[in-house]
Amino acid sequence: MTAIDDAAQTGPGSRDEDFGRHIRDARVARGFTLEALAQATGLSRSYLSNVERNRNSPTISTLRTILDALGVSLSQLFRTFEGEHRVLTRPDQRVTIARTGNDDIRYELLNPNPRGRLEMMVMEVAPGASSGDHAHTHAGEEVGLMISGELDYWIDGTHYRLAAGDAVSFDSTLPHRYANPGDTPAVSVWTVTPPSF
Repeated sequence: MTAIDDAAQTGPGSRDEDFGRHIRDARVARGFTLEALAQATGLSRSYLSNVERNRNSPTISTLRTILDALGVSLSQLFRTFEGEHRVLTRPDQRVTIARTGNDDIRYELLNPNPRGRLEMMVMEVAPGASSGDHAHTHAGEEVGLMISGELDYWIDGTHYRLAAGDAVSFDSTLPHRYANPGDTPAVSVWTVTPPSF
């Protein structure tokens, strides 16, 4: 799943201060100067420098722009510098993505595999939180299973109310967005292909 207005941070198993270092290491490993990366992304050199020093947290859409320019996924970013792909990922080894300083929407990658063709994650949406007022699209397919709580989901203009046990599957090129209408967290498990983080 994606959330355009979210910002990235590392979670259990990875300290926030490591995030910028991973981006810097990926940039250097690929022979990019800050100036070259700024030109490739359309972002300023000072902004990128602050990201690498963990003074700025990019939105997920901005993070994707940076990673696309570097030719690396978020899973690859962490796996490249923290070891090879593991068959078993313990809860404290998951890569977590959330708003910096705000846990309204959290994603936990269950299979951070740099060579994988699919991605699995747990998504938790706080009461009243949403992916934003505007639907978004990206390449691929998604399947979600509600574990607890409720989610309002809009796919290609059609509204669905998802409750525990409900599953939804769709082509990610269709405009989609979501919101938690309830007063408890909405927890769901998602499979996305190709990996979107």
